[in-house]
Amino acid sequence: MRIALVMVGTLLFGSLAAQDPVDPKPQAKVSAAECAEQLQEMQSKAIADWRAARKAASNPEPGQKVKAVRMRPDFGPVAKQANVYAKQFAGTDDAVQFLMMAVMMGSDKMDQKAGITELLKSHIDSPELAQMGRMLPSLPRMIDEDFAQATMTRMMESKNADVVGWALLAMHKSTIETADLEGKEYIGAKKALMAASKGVADQRLAQQMMGAIDEREKFGVGCTSPDIAGIDLDGVEFKLSDYKGKVIFLDFWGDW
Repeated sequence: MRIALVMVGTLLFGSLAAQDPVDPKPQAKVSAAECAEQLQEMQSKAIADWRAARKAASNPEPGQKVKAVRMRPDFGPVAKQANVYAKQFAGTDDAVQFLMMAVMMGSDKMDQKAGITELLKSHIDSPELAQMGRMLPSLPRMIDEDFAQATMTRMMESKNADVVGWALLAMHKSTIETADLEGKEYIGAKKALMAASKGVADQRLAQQMMGAIDEREKFGVGCTSPDIAGIDLDGVEFKLSDYKGKVIFLDFWGDW
């Protein structure tokens, strides 16, 4: 009887051990840098696949039907995986890069809205949030006008000068382009952009701010054109002012 009980106990113990094996070597936790590298590889592959598809479509075999090709690479899987990593690193600074990638590469409106909302809620002071500034003009079309306005208002509360600068540019760009140059609205917008341009770290942003003002005041309707100088086809030097009072036809062309 004792032998039988020992055998039964041994069998039961063996059965339990088989059901719940102990892993002597637990898997190491993947770092944010490794996750970012994986996403970059996925992005590169998406671009390579897209280029290959475009090349195949532009040079079809005789009698072969031409397949439709997307206007841009399919980054949907990249955005989906970025969302997974954003949740994995939620509450840390590492989550920002994954949220930004999910928003910029995604195409699902609700996912993009959720990503932006989380960025504005938990990472408003992050310098990386400034990357979203370039998306602001497209945000009314991507999500809706109310959400775009709320996003810009929230970005104005950031402690990062570049984040605030992008919001200011988006908010005042229409005023700079269309308002009366002598009106209070234009003067206020110009003053705000000029002040902000001196405090931003991103010089491209500063150039866009000042460029919007210069474009309106130097090249807008009713402004006197800069005195362009050059050499004509006969090798004779000329200036645009030489043709003052005459109709000028300018032919711009490029080759690439």
